[in-house]
Amino acid sequence: MMTYEDIRRLCTQRRSARYFSDTPLTKEEIRSLLELAVLSPSVQNTQPWHFHIILDPKIRSKLTESYCYGNFVEGAGAFIVVSSERSVVPETGATLWNPRELEYSCASAIQNILLGATAMGLGSCWVSLLHGKVTDLLHVPHDHNIIGGIMLGHLKKGEEPTDGHKGRKPLEEVCTWYE
Repeated sequence: MMTYEDIRRLCTQRRSARYFSDTPLTKEEIRSLLELAVLSPSVQNTQPWHFHIILDPKIRSKLTESYCYGNFVEGAGAFIVVSSERSVVPETGATLWNPRELEYSCASAIQNILLGATAMGLGSCWVSLLHGKVTDLLHVPHDHNIIGGIMLGHLKKGEEPTDGHKGRKPLEEVCTWYE
């Protein structure tokens, strides 16, 4: 059984990698990460996510204008664009009181991929995207919202994980207790 310390160590080792080696990712490695993504919690088990896996460097190059701070994407072994289906309905047929929860569900799936990549010794980084160009280039259905992208790859030498995050705010600055 995993312990709290195992999870803490994984979270501590996870960091945003922007430089990758030329070693290609295998489809099995990517599939393993996607298997973790679909295990994520989602609002009323709607599982609104869709994963657009981009291995073709030419397509990644065309997407360059859509990245926000993602000028490193072309060097990644793979790029996954995550979209959320806005029209998904829970099995119960109930109306979602907050449709943004579909997007939050996708963010949870992204985190599972990031942690899984760390556990596999891979590098990863979440990238913000602009909707229009990505939607058009990848022919993403119009009832989907682009949530973000994930760079994945084998770490370039010198980019290995460290034992801690720099610049994290202390808990006292980010927590309010109501007792």
